[in-house]
Amino acid sequence: MRLRLVKASAEYKALICDMFDEWYASGEKIIPYMIRRLDYHDYDNYCRNLEIGEAKAREVGFVPDSTWFALDEERNFIVGAVNVRHFLNEALIVDGGHIGDGIRPSERRKGYATEMIRLALTECRKLGIYHVLMVCDKNNIGSARSIQKNGGVLENEPVVDGVTEQRYWIDLEPEGDSPEMICRISIDEIPKCVEVIRGAFQTVADEFGFTADNAPRFTAFATDENRLLYQFCVEKRPMYGYLIGKKLAGYYSLALRDDGSAELGSLSVLPKYRHRGIGAALLKDAMQRARLFGRDRMKLSIVEENQRLRKWYESFGFVHTGTEKYDFFPFTCGYLEQPLTDEMRG
Repeated sequence: MRLRLVKASAEYKALICDMFDEWYASGEKIIPYMIRRLDYHDYDNYCRNLEIGEAKAREVGFVPDSTWFALDEERNFIVGAVNVRHFLNEALIVDGGHIGDGIRPSERRKGYATEMIRLALTECRKLGIYHVLMVCDKNNIGSARSIQKNGGVLENEPVVDGVTEQRYWIDLEPEGDSPEMICRISIDEIPKCVEVIRGAFQTVADEFGFTADNAPRFTAFATDENRLLYQFCVEKRPMYGYLIGKKLAGYYSLALRDDGSAELGSLSVLPKYRHRGIGAALLKDAMQRARLFGRDRMKLSIVEENQRLRKWYESFGFVHTGTEKYDFFPFTCGYLEQPLTDEMRG
């Protein structure tokens, strides 16, 4: 067996359509869902719209994803497909997971699913997903075995819509020497984000004398899992983290406002990882992603007395737009803004 993951393209049109013809003729449900979402008979449209990017995902209520078809190179034959969701939302954490995979009816029980999952896990590493969730029906013994052979550890068996599911976690080791990357935050990673935010903003609190008593609503003290879960699930804020290997070293979120702006939230770098350009990388990433979300400017707020931080943001083109004093803060809030231009597309 020599399996390779390929993208839908004109090169593989005949092979992919042949797979769909067989699958639909069998009357069986085609999985993963994302490959049957569109009509493959309009193949050009199928290829253009198969994968969902950041902006489209928010518009249609999905998460960004990537899809590959599994090519048996020895036979030049498509045996199945795999879909990787770039992060987990409140639905996928229960039923769905990071990886959805399916093998066409004629090619099952040949070991293809195990190998396809292995290849999908390699793509997860590239996306910065090291804690991978896979879900299958409890009665799907073959699927469970394929997950287990790839290191899946059963966490629990929830009942979803009357069906008992099995939820497996696969922990991946980073390839190379502690690769560094920025990736989308999943809902299960929120506790780690809380640690990063509180740890980063505690140094500001210490510098300016803020405490839980005199500034209970300051980020270092007010941030908890419930707050971030609300932002994630209700406000639908995209959240991103800076990974060094599997260690979360930095964080930011984007509040996508109705006025066409994006508000930068809680840009944070743990003290031990500062002075390595991580903050700058996160800020540039935030501006680029906000532009991709269709926003025309970025806003943020700081502790106005923190002039060093203000100058840092101004070095990236932000302009100070005003201040505000609130009774519940022992400091002045400063506001900065920057237009997002086409050049920021990267």
